[in-house]
Amino acid sequence: MAEMEKRKAMPIFPFLKYRSITLPPMPPILKDVDHFMESLRNFNSRESDVILCSPMKSGSHWLHEIVSMLLHQTTEYNKHGVLLDCNFECQPDWDKLEQLNNPRFFHTHLPMEYLPRKHVENEYKIIYLNRNPKDRAVSLYLFLQGKEGVPVMTWNEFFENFVVIDTIYGGWFTFTKEFENAISEKRGNILPVTFEKLKIATIPTILEIASFLGILVDDNFIKDIADKCSFDNLKKNKIDGTTSIHPEGRATLWRKGIIGDWENWFTVAQNEKFDQMYQREMKGCDVNFVYNSPKD
Repeated sequence: MAEMEKRKAMPIFPFLKYRSITLPPMPPILKDVDHFMESLRNFNSRESDVILCSPMKSGSHWLHEIVSMLLHQTTEYNKHGVLLDCNFECQPDWDKLEQLNNPRFFHTHLPMEYLPRKHVENEYKIIYLNRNPKDRAVSLYLFLQGKEGVPVMTWNEFFENFVVIDTIYGGWFTFTKEFENAISEKRGNILPVTFEKLKIATIPTILEIASFLGILVDDNFIKDIADKCSFDNLKKNKIDGTTSIHPEGRATLWRKGIIGDWENWFTVAQNEKFDQMYQREMKGCDVNFVYNSPKD
């Protein structure tokens, strides 16, 4: 019997340089990165549009499902497609988005300066999701390993080349500072949400999101969303679009979904080095993240 042909997966490495940032090599970006980025900036945003902005591996798929349920008043999974369907960086045809009915819900990992001009200037709704940078770094490392095109790296190698020197989408520090400064200066219509807050205070956070979106909800609906969007239920039921970037078609999106796993990976020296870098980079930026789960 002839050997089965190896599955063709979409490569996500090496990243493509654009100005001072690097981007994953999505087909629409590879075709003409300058044209693509200008099309994104000129995108015809509507007042009813909502954009979810987050660094990679901050809980984007989790919050995407929650917001989709709120916007469409349903607790059915994936009724309006997986996150990749609404991700700006994956869009092959901007004109096709004009055919979508309101409310349109989009997602991006890009920093604020690259968002659609119209959306930012007119102060349309943005949900800004973030996660403590240590857990986020570990999650990104484990997510990238084994994906098509990604070189095999130890955690130590990844730490030095992707955490200490971070250019993916401009880097976590740049992304965070841009949004935090915009919030403190009251520029734009931005709701900040953290992975940790959503994990620790799920129902109050979902209620806060519903209020921001101007959606009236009852207690039972919110509880149903919280239950359907628990980590275990999402891992069992939500479509995992990352199968397209794994050579064996494996689903690798959902791992632990916990706070504090970084302690199993960061050495004492790495933790001290990162803390020093954080203090230097985030000086003057008033934001605090939760790094450990609350004790019972």
